[in-house]
Amino acid sequence: MGSQSKGKQETALVEIIIISAVTIAGFALQFVIGPLDFGILSFPVNLVLGILLLLLIPFKFPKPIRKFGSGKVSVILLVLVTLMAIYMGLVPGNDVKHSWPFALVYLMCMINLALAIGKRVRRFSIKKDYGFMLNHVGLLLFLFAAGPGSGDMQRWFMTVAEGSTEWRGERGGVKEPVELPVAITLLDFSMSEYPPKIAIVDKTTGESQPVKRAVFVEAVEGESGIISGWRINIDTFKYPPMMAPVASITAERVSDGRVLKGKVSCGNHFQQFIILDIDERYCFAMTYPEPEKFSSQVEVFTKDGKEKRDVIEVNNPLSIGGWNIYQYSYDTGKGRDSNISIFELVYDPWLIASYIGIAMVMLGSVTLLFKGGKRE
Repeated sequence: MGSQSKGKQETALVEIIIISAVTIAGFALQFVIGPLDFGILSFPVNLVLGILLLLLIPFKFPKPIRKFGSGKVSVILLVLVTLMAIYMGLVPGNDVKHSWPFALVYLMCMINLALAIGKRVRRFSIKKDYGFMLNHVGLLLFLFAAGPGSGDMQRWFMTVAEGSTEWRGERGGVKEPVELPVAITLLDFSMSEYPPKIAIVDKTTGESQPVKRAVFVEAVEGESGIISGWRINIDTFKYPPMMAPVASITAERVSDGRVLKGKVSCGNHFQQFIILDIDERYCFAMTYPEPEKFSSQVEVFTKDGKEKRDVIEVNNPLSIGGWNIYQYSYDTGKGRDSNISIFELVYDPWLIASYIGIAMVMLGSVTLLFKGGKRE
């Protein structure tokens, strides 16, 4: 018993040393080479890596290697990955996709899963082990698709003017636009906005008053409110197409009955802003209208002959030929009068594999919940 316990301790120590050494090597690579370019894992590199992981399953390796597929190693690696993810999420300037230490620990997690699957495969019983297999194979598939598989993901931005067709995309690190297998015709861009607001502004700082908790009155005809001792009434509000919103207001100071009347406007690319002075320091001003909803009516074509006509909104993308097209932005300088729309185009060939992996894990968890994960 004593020799067995000592052997287990030595094995655990070796595993910890290996994990520590690989993690330290990751930090060394980060320091010497610089941030990881996840693009190096794109096809065919990720395919080769996937084959090597699959080869870990059927072969019976020496005991020290097989032990790396143990549950204890899984716990250590999961804790390490979690701590790294928390650190990179909290500390600015850290990115999972550019971290060598995270990538190597992530790789060790996949190796651990492959070895654990291989151990169970060699004594597999479909009646007893299907829940385990669904969980572990599904998790391995998800980790591979979300990790090395993401090297094949493409993300492009396309700016399209109303009435025109565009097929060239741009992204960071690429100087010239690149022709994509997807073309977009922008039929119409539409946008609705929340009403602008009237505020008292400090002309020296630009801060709305009161400073600690600014108060606003919506620029809606007939609306009224009190800001810093001034009772403000919105007499009229006009917002014609291609023009800036303009409100006629009456403001009365509650303390002494002083009355001010005039127009205020936030201005736009066609018009100057208009303010109503209170004194040398303060004035009434209008905030810019904030977007409530914006969408694009489009017609999309692919090189292989697919066509689709639909409306793209924020959080409501259009899918065609493996591409997801998202409403990204517009000409913010023109607001609702924008005649261009900016789209984000994402191609992820491993997305379905990710969903399959998640579904397998969920199904495996249900089976283990009802039947238990113990072998008979």
